Amino acid sequence: MEIGKKLKEKRVDANLTQKELSDILHVSRQTISSWEVGRTYPDLNVLLSISELYNVPLDDLVKEDSKLVDDITLKVKKSERRKVFNILLSFLLVVVTVLGLVYIYQDYQNNQTNAEGLSPSDIYNTSWEVHFDPTRERLESFLSFDQNSAVTFNRYQLSFVDPQVSPDEHEVVLEEWLSRGIADGVNSYQNLEVEVDGDNYVVSAQGFLMELTRLSSTIIRDSNGIEYRKVLEQDIHEDLHMMAEYYEEEYYEE
Repeated sequence: MEIGKKLKEKRVDANLTQKELSDILHVSRQTISSWEVGRTYPDLNVLLSISELYNVPLDDLVKEDSKLVDDITLKVKKSERRKVFNILLSFLLVVVTVLGLVYIYQDYQNNQTNAEGLSPSDIYNTSWEVHFDPTRERLESFLSFDQNSAVTFNRYQLSFVDPQVSPDEHEVVLEEWLSRGIADGVNSYQNLEVEVDGDNYVVSAQGFLMELTRLSSTIIRDSNGIEYRKVLEQDIHEDLHMMAEYYEEEYYEE
């Protein structure tokens, strides 16, 4: 039996008019009529209310109407997909909100100025070229920082190592230079963090640590007394990699 005929039969058995039933279910009388002639179907929530009203299992109301069963199944699937979509959307909104708050907090922290007028933002997204090297060991040296990483480029004077010394002694000198941050060529370090301590910047990343003293708005000095001048060029990270390739080609040509 179709659901419409069952609904009419149950209503008549309960001695209810269409108007009385519509008032109970909070729908219009025309809606009740439309259900009973099979033009439309009640939704699942209304069917549950009807089954409770007539004290009839929901399955008994719908099991013989395959079209209604298919319609309810489709609506349930759509509802489940909608719930999953809403959950995913809510999760993404939470993630975006948290990331936004983290970014705002980090930006706030990075722009805080200490008593000496230093701020982490003085270092982020800047590049520096060696300005004065008291050791005269470096031919060229650059420091470059973006928001997340540090890049160094060093080209130092191997002539400071006596060519007559043994390979072991030569290696000792190179290791001593490396311990002072004189890493040859281009080197990149991730997870950059900048803190201020008095008149010093403490710059750290994975495998990288430097303490820099600000001498002016454009000059900084590391713990070895080497001074760096601020470079105003853009895309310095890419420039450093291009320089490394150039010097590598130059070395092989020699």
